[in-house]
Formats: sequence, structure tokens, C-alpha cells
Amino acid sequence: MSTRFGDSAHLGDALSALLDGELVAAQEEVARAHVARCPDCAQELVAVRDARTWLRALPPVDPPFGFYQRILLDGGRPQFPANLRRRAGLAAFGAAAAAVTVLGVGSPSTRPVSPAVPRLVEAHATSASVGADLLSKLAPVGVPVSFGR
Repeated sequence: MSTRFGDSAHLGDALSALLDGELVAAQEEVARAHVARCPDCAQELVAVRDARTWLRALPPVDPPFGFYQRILLDGGRPQFPANLRRRAGLAAFGAAAAAVTVLGVGSPSTRPVSPAVPRLVEAHATSASVGADLLSKLAPVGVPVSFGR
């Protein structure tokens, strides 16, 4: 296992592992040496140790009445009041109806263009050419125009 602790110059999460005794011997030695020469990590180690001490000193909290029974009877699924379920169902139905309305009314439909665009391109190409040579009548053939989707 590597003795490096990420790319940071500080130990970070390794401080917690050091406090928990989760580091292998080589990593623990490197971490303790780093803490000895790095005042920031030493200060953070003391802060983490103090926070753990305070949290572990808190009294245990009893679960609310019927907590275990509800978990066993409901299979661990959260139960919501009937009015909340009904409101959520109505909100979902309303959102679906609004989406259908917006998509049905607001969607643009393709309409045929009159006059046809390729004919306008051809007419422009032949009338805009300079001179009356034979090549000017071939201009629409040489200009690749596409309006497809």
C-alpha cells in the first residue's frame, strides 16, 4: 500500500484514519512525521480529535414512539399522509397535462412554401449571371443548394 496521501500537501481525510488506527504501519509513520512538522495538520488533528470527543460524549437519543414497529410493518418504506399523496398525484397529473398542452399547441408544423425555393434559386442564378453565354444557364447545376432537414 502506498504511503502517499493524495496530491495535497496536507493529510486531509488521512487524519481521521490516523485517529481511527486504520493506517498500515508505514502510512502511520509517514502521517505522524508529517503532523510533527506541519502546524496546519497538527492543529486540524487536534480539532478533529476534540470534535469526536464532543460527539461521543452526547447522550443517546431514543427513537420516537412506534419507530421500530413502523419499520417492521411497512417494510422500511416511508409512509406519507393520504392528503400528501393525493396532492402529489394531482401535481403530477397537472404537470403532464400542461406538457401535453404546450407540446400539442406550441409545436410548429411544416407547411409547404410557395413558390418552391429551388425554382427561385434557379431563376436567380440564370438572371444574375453576366452575359448571355451558355455557361450561365448551367449555374444552377454547379451550385449545390439543399434545404432538407
